[in-house]
Amino acid sequence: MIEIKKTYKNYVDGKYVRSESGKTYTKELKNEFYELPLTSRKDVRDTVTSSKSGFNQWNGLTPYTRMQILYRLSEMIEGNKESYNELLVSHGMSKQKANKDIELAIENIIWFAGLADKWEQLAGNLNPVSEEYFNISHQNPIGVVFSLNNSTVSLNDLLLSLLPPLTIGCSVISYSEESSVLALKFAEDINNSDFPPGSLNILTGKFVNILDDVSKHVEINLVALHKEIENDGLKRIQENASSSVKRVVSLPSISGLSSILPYLETKTVWHPKGT
Repeated sequence: MIEIKKTYKNYVDGKYVRSESGKTYTKELKNEFYELPLTSRKDVRDTVTSSKSGFNQWNGLTPYTRMQILYRLSEMIEGNKESYNELLVSHGMSKQKANKDIELAIENIIWFAGLADKWEQLAGNLNPVSEEYFNISHQNPIGVVFSLNNSTVSLNDLLLSLLPPLTIGCSVISYSEESSVLALKFAEDINNSDFPPGSLNILTGKFVNILDDVSKHVEINLVALHKEIENDGLKRIQENASSSVKRVVSLPSISGLSSILPYLETKTVWHPKGT
């Protein structure tokens, strides 16, 4: 019987798509070879267009609805624990460590789901002023976020790189190199969790090939680097980003309330107190 290998594709706008270039790269796991899409510059541009639309839809949902969708994601992963375990073991994890990683991932999704309708009360504040006004700091999600996943193959780490911006209403482009097979497996659960198209896109490839395209793209509002980038590369990203006043965050916090702060913009509202 002929074995039919699974074809992995990027996940963009709620669809599985091949790279526009048609190029792939090979990843070997326990003597098995996986052909993965090599994201091109055109793929990045198409994905940003999708993420802009996805941001409007995702941020337009009520916080309670976003909370329900995130919780649904935890249910999907819970139902697929065995397949995630097999995949993590094939990357070299022990079975026990893989189980722990999956459990942590589920716990963190539930924690961030609970934060989805509470973060503004926690991050915003009433500021003291000397005049007869209310001065209120109001927080808004920054918009389209490009998130570069770290070098560790871990479901929990993958989720912690995208949950903070996603929770507050940003759309996320998640990009993976080392954990590309895991990320594309995860895309299957995103597809079954009621996320609006474009709110969470998954790309794989070699980041160095698209570094300039990502950092120069005027409609990406923030670049979050969850892995170490050599100094020359980081400087290049920061210089490119400055042309569009893009925010670049290197190794951001991934736990607690501090994890959402880089993805927020603060607007100040003044209102007379009245008599």
